[in-house]
Amino acid sequence: MNKLAKVAVAGAVAVVLGGTLSGSMFLRFVGVAAAADDKSEAKPQVSAASGKDLQEAQKDMQAQKWDETLAVLDKVKANPKKTDYDEYVMNEFYLTAYANKKQLKDAVGPLEAIIGSKYMPADEQKKRIGQAAVLFYQIQNYDKAVEYGNRAIQGGDTSEQTQLVVAQSLYLKPDYKGTDQFVTDLVNSQIKAGQAPADDMLQLGLSSAVKMNDAAGEQRWLEVLVAYHPKPEYWDNLLDTMYRTKLTDRQLLQVYRLSADVGTMKKGSDYSEMAQLALDAGSPGEAVTILNKGFSDNIFADAAEKGRNQHLLDSAKKQSAIDQPTLAKTEADAQNSPGGDKLVGAGIGYFGYGEYDKASKDLAAGLAKGATKDPANATLLLGISQLRSGDKAGAEKTFESVKGDPILEHLAHLWDVHAKAAA
Repeated sequence: MNKLAKVAVAGAVAVVLGGTLSGSMFLRFVGVAAAADDKSEAKPQVSAASGKDLQEAQKDMQAQKWDETLAVLDKVKANPKKTDYDEYVMNEFYLTAYANKKQLKDAVGPLEAIIGSKYMPADEQKKRIGQAAVLFYQIQNYDKAVEYGNRAIQGGDTSEQTQLVVAQSLYLKPDYKGTDQFVTDLVNSQIKAGQAPADDMLQLGLSSAVKMNDAAGEQRWLEVLVAYHPKPEYWDNLLDTMYRTKLTDRQLLQVYRLSADVGTMKKGSDYSEMAQLALDAGSPGEAVTILNKGFSDNIFADAAEKGRNQHLLDSAKKQSAIDQPTLAKTEADAQNSPGGDKLVGAGIGYFGYGEYDKASKDLAAGLAKGATKDPANATLLLGISQLRSGDKAGAEKTFESVKGDPILEHLAHLWDVHAKAAA
């Protein structure tokens, strides 16, 4: 939320700069009375009744004497002979003075007046409408900020600032349903156009879902966030609910695999449990890899934890020393097996040692031959192997084919999101 506040402050500065009139512009506005009676002059001119005061106000503005500027403008405002064009110029000057004095609540009246003036050029009006959205956001008039922000967007303003002003104003009203709908429509249009949605905008969608206790919406926004801004903290939130679900050992190992791949494993106990689950699944090489990473990253907190995990690592290394030399024979024997489970087992072994091409070949062959123990798990592991071997297209197709286990189907979907984000 703080980032948008900074954006809005920048917008308020733009109001100040945009409202400051140069000398040449003053001459255009204030041709003064001598030109006012020239009927051949097509351009609007200030009247003789207001010209002198407006000229004085301009001099005070150039000297940044804002109080004096306002005092002179008040004289123009009270003048019953002022014309519509006098009033237009007067409000331009009022806007500049109030903005420079940071009297933003006073500035909105003149800004709205010049936006509605017949003298406002169309291209300038579009800019001013966007400024009004920012200005109303600054003074916490969120209804008006939404009104002008939507007008700006409908007029072709595609700036991130204006979009954020509308979304955050809806959120702060608070109108969480409206925020969700606005962000959803915007994000869908951006994705359709091949554009990456902004992190801030997606966070507003997520926060709205949280406020509405919309678990499905929260999941949806987190998935979009990790797809376009794959930060570990977003993945951590996305995977948190899975860790709190009752899982089988194979399902939990698959959750850990994704967690390790996206960088959310932080606790020593996660490394220990993942290694033990890998050992139990017949993948000692994977156990060695994950424990070595834990030690290299100084994950294990104290001497006792280091000792336990060193013992587990030594055990995994011993199993690997026995297992790895037999993989080729196991693979060859599996070719003659009537079912595909032994080939899947060989694929799991190669997976653990990082030989993902061989793992992909054996897992695919085992599934084609008719793996019966846990085809959903084997299919998910095949997709991971393909992704890690560089076959992203094949991996995405495999992830989409995981069926038969709702937990693994969901994990496959998340792996698919991860694969697309990494593309």
